[in-house]
Amino acid sequence: MTFHPPVQREFVVALRVLDAFGMRYAEAWRLLSPVATRLGTPRPSYSSVRRILLAERERKRRNSDELDRLLADLFTGRFPFVFVEHKLIGL
Repeated sequence: MTFHPPVQREFVVALRVLDAFGMRYAEAWRLLSPVATRLGTPRPSYSSVRRILLAERERKRRNSDELDRLLADLFTGRFPFVFVEHKLIGL
């Protein structure tokens, strides 16, 4: 059984900003020190930072794929029925 302690929202937001610059996991983890100082709490573990960044990158990839499908339909003059069904039904 894997145990991951909860990570404060401020750390997750900071990691999203750092991930926009394509930082490596260790570099993003090191740059959380000022956030930890400001919050007065220890920074999350390296494995937690890596897990959060992996999830963030997957979320961005998934959103990018959906946007590509939507734009392809719109540029070919079709209404994006598949995209709408996916969002409405949750497929």
